[in-house]
Amino acid sequence: MKKIALLLAFLMILTCTFGCGKKDQGKGNFEFTEDNYPKMGGSLACLPLGEAVTATSLGIDREKANGMIRFEGSTTDNYKWLLDGTFDIILAYEPSEEAKALIAADSEGIEMTPIGADALVFIGNKNNPVQSLSYEDVCGIYSGEIENWSELGGNDEAIVPFQRNRDSGSQTLFDKLINLGDKLTEPPSELMTGSMIGLLQAVADYNGSNGALGYTVFYYLTEMESGTLDRAKIFDYEGVTPSNETISSGEYKLTNDFYVIIRKDAPENSPERILYNWICSAQGKQLIEREGYATK
Repeated sequence: MKKIALLLAFLMILTCTFGCGKKDQGKGNFEFTEDNYPKMGGSLACLPLGEAVTATSLGIDREKANGMIRFEGSTTDNYKWLLDGTFDIILAYEPSEEAKALIAADSEGIEMTPIGADALVFIGNKNNPVQSLSYEDVCGIYSGEIENWSELGGNDEAIVPFQRNRDSGSQTLFDKLINLGDKLTEPPSELMTGSMIGLLQAVADYNGSNGALGYTVFYYLTEMESGTLDRAKIFDYEGVTPSNETISSGEYKLTNDFYVIIRKDAPENSPERILYNWICSAQGKQLIEREGYATK
């Protein structure tokens, strides 16, 4: 209800500001309708933003907006669907190596602008006494050199490190920010999860023990699946607690941008280009902040 009220208030503000004539500040005289609205998709953690942008642009409620957009599949899938025309515009995390290869092979390529920041966070069972992990701890765990929580000041209990699938946004963040390369151990199939919610549930509920460890993105966990924190907790990293403030300031080190992306050949007067420009504008940034995302 709080987000609905904020969105309604924001819509009233946009009644006066959304018609600004500058290319990078609004949509000019263009009017979005359900028929001309760009086909939008993206990373699951960007779904609330996609709903808000769509509801704002069309003057509809969020439930109806949700039915008009498609935030599913892996991050790599979404870049592929943008390139093949399934989507006109996506809100997504950094492309994986596979997605970068698809983009490089495309004759036109893409245009992307960072619009906010998120963070890779490590999660464990709520009853795990360890409070903070360091870079060396994470590298040791995921290379197989550290196998027991007692080595990190915790209980004498085996560490059970879950991983995400290779084409996921959170795995791309892990590979970039931790960068273990070929030292990353290949997990047994039961410790590889294909969805963010699957990983959260597996870590929180693993076999009735406190030994599980996993990673996800901060916004998804705290804004979209916060109920998981009844059974799980977020570890500090290098002694810093992740929050919008520490992510925005860079104090929390495992941060990375997320983006709005269109095909580079999108015409200047196309609905997707107009929407892209607005999302990148000052008014778009206000909406992103109102949805609870960190910005820089």
